[in-house]
Amino acid sequence: MIRVILIIFLLTTSVSSEENCKYSATGEVINQKIVNLKESYVCKEEDSFFVQFWTTDEWSKTATMTFLFLLENL
Repeated sequence: MIRVILIIFLLTTSVSSEENCKYSATGEVINQKIVNLKESYVCKEEDSFFVQFWTTDEWSKTATMTFLFLLENL
C-alpha cells in the first residue's frame, strides 16, 4: 500500500521551473513619474510525467497498452 501511495505521489508532483519564467514591464514616464505601468510575470511549467504519459505522442502506445493490460487483468 505504501508503494502505491509513493508511486502516485512521485507521478503527480510537479517540478519547479524558475528558469522558465519571464518578467516584463512597460509604462510611460510623464513629468518624471511612471504612468500606466504594466508588469507581467509569466512562467511555463512542464507537466508531470503522469500527464505527459497519457497526453504526448511519445508515450501514447505505451499508455494504451498499459491501460488495456490493467483492464484485461482486473
